[in-house]
Amino acid sequence: MKLEEIVETGLGEGLAVVLGGKTTSVNFRLANNTVTTNGREESTSVGVVALEGNRVGVQSGDVVERAQVTEVARLAKGRAQQSPEAPDAMPLLTPAEAAQVDGAAGVTAPEALPGDLAPVLDSVHTLLEQSREAGLRCFGYVQVDASQEQLGTRTGVRLEGRRQSASLTLTLKTADLGRSVWAGSVARGTAKLDPAAMFGRLRERLAWTEKTVQLPAGHYQVLLEPSATSDLVIRLIWEMHARGADEGRTVFAGKSGPRVGDLMYARAVTLESDPLDPEMVVPNFVHCLSSSEYASVFDNGLKVPAVVWVKDGVQQELICPRRWAADHGHPVRPDVDNLTMRGTETTLKEMIAGTERALLVTSLWYIRDVDPATLLLTGLTRDGVFLIEKGEVVGAVNNFRFNESPVSVLQRTVEIGRSELAYPRETGDATFLKAPPIRVDNFFMSSVSDAV
Repeated sequence: MKLEEIVETGLGEGLAVVLGGKTTSVNFRLANNTVTTNGREESTSVGVVALEGNRVGVQSGDVVERAQVTEVARLAKGRAQQSPEAPDAMPLLTPAEAAQVDGAAGVTAPEALPGDLAPVLDSVHTLLEQSREAGLRCFGYVQVDASQEQLGTRTGVRLEGRRQSASLTLTLKTADLGRSVWAGSVARGTAKLDPAAMFGRLRERLAWTEKTVQLPAGHYQVLLEPSATSDLVIRLIWEMHARGADEGRTVFAGKSGPRVGDLMYARAVTLESDPLDPEMVVPNFVHCLSSSEYASVFDNGLKVPAVVWVKDGVQQELICPRRWAADHGHPVRPDVDNLTMRGTETTLKEMIAGTERALLVTSLWYIRDVDPATLLLTGLTRDGVFLIEKGEVVGAVNNFRFNESPVSVLQRTVEIGRSELAYPRETGDATFLKAPPIRVDNFFMSSVSDAV
C-alpha cells in the first residue's frame, strides 16, 4: 500500500492519529577479510492512536492491504475503551498549529536503496585484500537505512518526514587476534563514507599496539575521540527532560526546581539540535505512538524547531511535552532526533601534539547506569587505549573500567576539538550526533579490564 492510502484508510476508520511508515535497510557483514553475509529488509507499517474521550488506545503492525489497516484500527479502539483517562490529554493540533515544513526534501526515499552502495562495496573489497596481504584480519559491518513517514490526524494535519543514514564499522586485528583496534563512521549517505581512509587509520593504530604499557587504575587526563564523546553526550540528552527534573529523580533536579539557567558544565560546552541540519536531516515534527517524558501522543504534528540545549556551559532548555508544560509552567520543548556538540578548528592530531601526558581513548562499551541522581555511569574502554607522552603516541595501554558522569566529564573538559559526525559505539546510529574530541582532566579509570 502507498503511505497516503494507509493514512486515509486509518482516518476513515475514525482514528485520531495515523502514522504510515516505510523503511528499507541494506547491510553487509565482514569477517576474516571476507564479505560473509548481505541482506535487505523492507517493511510497510501503520501505527494508530484511537481516542475515546481522553482515553487512548494504540496499536501498530506491518501491513500490505487495506483490511490489515482496518484490523489495526479495530484493536486500537478496543484498547481505548478499556483504558483509563490519559494524564497528558490535550486537544489535537490543527493544521495552523502544527509544523508547516517538513525535512523530506533531498532525502532518499526507501525504495531508492541500494542504488549508491556499489562504490562503498568496491572500496571495502579493496581494503579486505590489503588486510589479507598484510597478514591481518579485518571485521566489520556496513548498513544503509532509509525511512519515510507520513502523519495524518483527524483534525486535518498531514505531514511527511524522511531520514537516511549510512554507517561503517571496522575492527582490525593481528593474525593471532591478540591486538585489536576499532573505528566507526556514520553519514547521511554512502558518498560520505570513506572505507580506505578508515582502514589507513586503523593500520597506523594497530602499529601503535606493537609496544604495550601496563598502567594501574586511577585518575588520568584523557583525550576522548568523537565516538567516545558522543556515547557520553547522548546519555546526557536522554536525561534532559523537565518531568524527571520536576520529580527530583535526575541530575537536572535542583533544590527549587529544574536547573535551567545553571552553569552545569565548562564554559566551552554548547549543545544544540536542528532537525533540518543538512548533514543529519530528521523529521521536524513530533511523531510518536506512546507518551513519555519526551513526547505525547496528543502532540503528534507539533513543530520541532532548532534548539540550543546548553550554551556556554549553562543549561538553557529541557525536553517538555505540551501537557507537562501547561501543568508546571515550563515552555514547550519537543525532543529532536539529532544533537551537535559545538567544536573548534583544532584537529585531534593537533590536540595529541599539544599533550604532555594523557590517555587517548578511541571507544567506550557496555555503558550502564549506576546513580540516576548524578548520572553516574560505568563502562569499559575497548579496542584501543593509547599513551601519549610529549606530543606522541608511545604505545597501547591495557583497557579499563571507568566510573564517570557526563555532567562531571563536561565540567572537567579543558579543550574541545573539531566536531564531526560521530558513531557512538554503544548506542549506534539511531540518533544523529556531531561530536568533537575532548580533553578531560582527572577521568576516573576505576579498575583494569582484561578486555582486548
